[in-house]
Amino acid sequence: MATFISNVPIWVLPLFIVLFIVGLRASKNRSVPILLIYSLPLLGLLTLRNITSLAPPIWLWTFAAVTYASGIAIGMRLQHGWIVARYEQFAQVKGEWATITAMMIVFATGFVNRFLGATMPALTQTAVFLTGFVAINCLASSHFLGRAITTLRMPVNQS
Repeated sequence: MATFISNVPIWVLPLFIVLFIVGLRASKNRSVPILLIYSLPLLGLLTLRNITSLAPPIWLWTFAAVTYASGIAIGMRLQHGWIVARYEQFAQVKGEWATITAMMIVFATGFVNRFLGATMPALTQTAVFLTGFVAINCLASSHFLGRAITTLRMPVNQS
């Protein structure tokens, strides 16, 4: 275990701290820069990296696409209750815990994937692991794209 901890890249802890702080801020009513809302879907790149690291079979990509699209739809539905107003540069957003939950899921699954890949690589190639891993990752990360789409579609208030 000590070997695994010593092999964790140096950027992992700062990334965790940044994601945790951003997630905690999301639990409060706030004004969020539109640019941040539109950039958070880039966390999906972590999901893509996690999936490609598994050398996935072709069927898994179809499953990932369907799961990601489902997560976008769920995210869009949830966001209608959380996004209060949209302005030119900012959006007024109600506090919620889905953001920190999704961020921590994406972070933790990447960490677990690397750990299991190093300690039990055969497990990471089973259909049960692959489908569960992809479903959890895609549902969590697609939440942010659902938010961005909902924000983009909202009318811009002039005040």
